[in-house]
This record gives sequence, structure tokens and C-alpha cells, in this order.
Amino acid sequence: MNHDPKRHPIALLRILLLPLLLFAGDAMAQHPGDIGLGVADGRLKVDGPIGGEDANGVFYAVFGDTGFPGYTSNPGFDAFPGTFPPGRVGFDVLAGLRRWDSKLGDWESPESVPERMSISFITLERVVEDEPMSGFDLAVQPNGGWHRHLDFEILGDASGERRPGVYRLDLSLYSTMGIADSDPFVILFNYDASDAEVDAAIGSFDDSPPCPGDFDGNGVVDGADFGVLLAAFGTADADVDLDGDGIVGGADVGLILASWGVCP
Repeated sequence: MNHDPKRHPIALLRILLLPLLLFAGDAMAQHPGDIGLGVADGRLKVDGPIGGEDANGVFYAVFGDTGFPGYTSNPGFDAFPGTFPPGRVGFDVLAGLRRWDSKLGDWESPESVPERMSISFITLERVVEDEPMSGFDLAVQPNGGWHRHLDFEILGDASGERRPGVYRLDLSLYSTMGIADSDPFVILFNYDASDAEVDAAIGSFDDSPPCPGDFDGNGVVDGADFGVLLAAFGTADADVDLDGDGIVGGADVGLILASWGVCP
């Protein structure tokens, strides 16, 4: 699908700034928060985020962080100069777009998500819907680095509606230089989601058992957490509504007591 710059003013701006963007990709140092790229044992390696604790293949982005609602160019992809021989590096989408369902505590299937996500760069675009799809590739820079920021935009359903929430893209990287594909990795996109939704979505990749009621995240369900629940009692505070019924009440008290003590 060709990307129409008239439909996306951000894309038009990138076209106007193309010479500067290409120069910046060669000259600029690695960006904190970007996805680091390398080569290990003959295959592409994804790690980072740069400057942060290793995310084990799960990365995070916030729509609107650049001032345009529903849009972000983060995280970028960044490889040191000399990492790659001449060629191209690109991405593939491994599954349709998914969204975190806070009530079910699981990811909605792509077929249940009416929203779509645009991934673009200048005149290239892919729109992720329900199925895996091939992406596109971009040239390795003359210095052997690969510093690219793609444009991500959450698109509405047929009526244009975009639900708040955490959206998920499953990706892998490939090259045209005979380097094997990367392991799968995930980018989570926050579109006006609550802190509780973000924490739960990120936590879904944690192999350790859940610890409902540990509101302060100190690894213990105790009096401090019970105080948080009492302060929210009778409200619709989704961060404290453990059973997801829309109200903090007696059932939530029962759940926090059942989880009392050190988290498993």
C-alpha cells in the first residue's frame, strides 16, 4: 500500500525534511529508549531499550508523545556504525493487531480488534489489521549503522473510533545480506490507557505468578495496599477494582485478603 502524504501531514513533513533525516541517521549517536540492533552468531539481535534495563524483547511506546494524538515515531531502531555490511534491514509483522482486555486479563484476538495500525516511512506504508504481513526494508547507512524511526499511527474502525488501551505489535527483523532473521519481539503502544492497564499488559509477559492487590509494587500485599483499597472503596477506580466489575467493593476486599502476604 502506498503512503499518501496528503492524508498524513507528518509524512509530508518527513518528505520535506528527507535530506536532513538521512544526514542525521548517519551522524547522530544512539538514542535512549531506542531498540538496539546487532549481529550475533550470524543472526540479527534485538536488545535494549538503549539506556535502560533489558526488556527481554518487550518494548514500550506512547502515542501522542510527539504532540500528535494517536501517533509516535518511537521506539526507533539503532545500530552502531560498522554493524552491517551494505544492504537493507526490514521488518515483518508476525500477527494481527492485538489489544489488552483488562476485564478478561488477556489479549484480544486480532479478529476482535476493529482498530488498525499504520507503520510507515516517507512513502512506504503497511497497515496492520487481522493477519501477519510482510513489512518493508530500508538501506543500511554508508557507515554501516541503521538508525531509523518508523511512523506508527493507530487508526480507527470503520466509523473512525479509536478505543483507549494498550495495543500490541509482534515483529521480527530481516536483512538482505544473508544475516538470519531476529527472534520475535513485541512493541506495546499506550493509547490513553490507565496505569493499571499498562502494568497488566506488560506483566502479561512475566512468567512469575500474578500478585493481585500489591498496589505499591513492593512484592507484598499488606496494610499499605489495604489502605489504598479502602481509600478507593465505593469508587470506579480501575486501578484498584480487582474483580473488574466497575466498582471497588466487598468482593475486592475478599480478593486482597486472599492474596495477603509475600507475593509468590
